[in-house]
Amino acid sequence: MTATESINLRISNEEKTLIDQAARSMGKSRTAFILENTLRIAEEVILDRTRFTLDSKQWDELNAALDNTPSEEQARGLGKLFTAKAPW
Repeated sequence: MTATESINLRISNEEKTLIDQAARSMGKSRTAFILENTLRIAEEVILDRTRFTLDSKQWDELNAALDNTPSEEQARGLGKLFTAKAPW
């Protein structure tokens, strides 16, 4: 992927020193270190919001809802959801 955008942020000298030390310890540039770790965390945040667990009652309720024909509004929402590009 070709980088075409930039992000600027202000940090303290202590924060910059810590990031630089961590990046050096991994043999990476500051930019590579920040980008790699930020992208990893961003994916985790998004994935944490796409996985869920249900107890047996909730599972039965979900299946009952899925067995029903969606309303027109629900169908439009589902269409939008299924055609949306994943943010990562």
